[in-house]
Amino acid sequence: MPLFRTLLTPRPGHQLEASRKQHEVLCKRLQAKKVILHTILLGVGGSVYTSHTLNHLKELGLDVQKAHKTAFKLHAHSVLYAHILSTTRCALEKSSCSHGLGLEQGAACHPRDPH
Repeated sequence: MPLFRTLLTPRPGHQLEASRKQHEVLCKRLQAKKVILHTILLGVGGSVYTSHTLNHLKELGLDVQKAHKTAFKLHAHSVLYAHILSTTRCALEKSSCSHGLGLEQGAACHPRDPH
């Protein structure tokens, strides 16, 4: 079962442990007897972690060249969708902000104070 994570830090230890715990619960719920997690870590700025990405891709049957190519494609894909999510969220916030306050389209508004 491949698992994908994007790291925001150069030290992956904490996130690896969190993903292991998260999927431990999932495996128990599925009553899985033998599940091998191949955690694929996508680093910030195109970092490719050898021990946590390339080695897992090789375990899944890819040769070294295809593992590198796949890691870079996964990174590019994640950056693209992060951008899409970010711009969509921004557009939705602008839309709900201007409509909720009776402002014209494109008018500036500040988020509500959470306190």
